[in-house]
Amino acid sequence: MSVKVLYCEGESKSLDIRVLSTLLPRTCVVKAVGSKRIIPQRVLGAREANQSALKVAGIKDRDFDASASAPTHQPHNWYVTDHQKKVQIGWYWERKEIENYLIDPTVVKRALGSKAPPLTEYRTALQTSAHLIADYTAARIALSLARIQIVPLNNFWGEEREKAYHFPKNKGLKGENCRNQIRNLIKHYEQNLIMPELKVVNQFEELRQDCQAGGCRYQHFLTYFSGKDLLYGMRDQLRKFDFSSPVVFRGQIIKGIEESEEPVWTWLPEWQRFRDIIVGTDSH
Repeated sequence: MSVKVLYCEGESKSLDIRVLSTLLPRTCVVKAVGSKRIIPQRVLGAREANQSALKVAGIKDRDFDASASAPTHQPHNWYVTDHQKKVQIGWYWERKEIENYLIDPTVVKRALGSKAPPLTEYRTALQTSAHLIADYTAARIALSLARIQIVPLNNFWGEEREKAYHFPKNKGLKGENCRNQIRNLIKHYEQNLIMPELKVVNQFEELRQDCQAGGCRYQHFLTYFSGKDLLYGMRDQLRKFDFSSPVVFRGQIIKGIEESEEPVWTWLPEWQRFRDIIVGTDSH
């Protein structure tokens, strides 16, 4: 059975809904609901009201989590507990967030065409950015894993580059600054925090090994690092590629995806697999 309604996070013109609208057939209506926390209740409520009339599901970002393994290039099943039963309500992307797909060299090349940066130079810029933000990524993951879900804990710092998005100057990405920021953020959070500051710092040190050259997360940085952070980590190189800012670069990619006459979902294996699942032709 194909999915007829798909809920996603973000607003009506967010990156998520714009990308999903190009990947999926028109028979599937994509609806943005804001916070991903709203998706489960929307899906379960719609299913209860329309038990056999339509199939409803949700899709969300992976975000930072504790697992790290080689990518399988397929979305992961998303389960929640409803009335003491484990229920699949949809999927979550294998990569950290939607930007991780937009900056993939394959997508960049096909979306931008003749305006795309030279592929070898672009891959080098991505790799350099991953190296630059490795410690920052480890710190963000450590802070994410320390969160109490009902109490927000910032896992970022630095200048506000876009609305509600912060990214540090280069000196703020270094290991020592990451340690200091963890201590500062935890100090303000410790009254509600289960784990002590030292445990978070120690976890950061462990994650550094995985986020630096040789580690699994570093090896697969397009899956486990933040796509937004990778964008801003190569902002200087993007200017050399004639893109004035990460926002402009990302905007041109989205524009290229939306205007492409190609079947965009064939560009990446995970996109193809997700479309197959949605239309009900997935054989796995």
